[in-house]
Amino acid sequence: MMRLPNFTALHRLLLSTLMLAIVVGCGFKMRGAISVDLPFKTVYVSGVPDTSPFSQVLKAQLRANGIGVVPEEYKDRAEVILRVLGDQQSKVVLAINPSGLAREYRLNYRLGFKVDSGSGIELYPATTIELSRDISFNPQTAQEVLSKEQEDALLIRDMQNDAAIQVMQRLSTIRVPAGTVLTAPKKKGAASTTKGKQQTTATPEVLTTPTGMQPLGGDAQ
Repeated sequence: MMRLPNFTALHRLLLSTLMLAIVVGCGFKMRGAISVDLPFKTVYVSGVPDTSPFSQVLKAQLRANGIGVVPEEYKDRAEVILRVLGDQQSKVVLAINPSGLAREYRLNYRLGFKVDSGSGIELYPATTIELSRDISFNPQTAQEVLSKEQEDALLIRDMQNDAAIQVMQRLSTIRVPAGTVLTAPKKKGAASTTKGKQQTTATPEVLTTPTGMQPLGGDAQ
């Protein structure tokens, strides 16, 4: 009879580290671009820093579909403004071991967004995308706990990738009536537009939910 190997805590740690090294060594390559038919040619993405993994994946998906991603200094020329209203990460314990420690938990990721035209028309109402991953957890050493935390970070990034793909799919459902002007009207000049008008400060729009949303940062306008 073939004898099954006896995996010690050290063996499990080495295997986990090896798998993590392979994933990280490959740069945790995001899934390929999806092809969608979008009713606009330029977009400005607001409410999320360029360094965010979600922002990087979303913009890469947009560019792969021939959409120009407009920088902030030219946002007035964009046909569409995609406003990221906030995101939230959370961890929920699903089961505990006899010692009272978590042995299974769920990672949750939520992202809120809406889409307006450059001329101020609402094209897609504020909505929330929710994703989750269930994880078994049975650490024996401090090193295994650290390895699991790194694994969690990769799973969060994977969910951000999925969220970007879902945003792309929802953008493809937008229908713009014929003759609609998407871009904002050209500004005549500071003197003529502000004369006789009282200046007001706009309040950034934030998606409100029962548990709240944490803003990603950046300009929400």
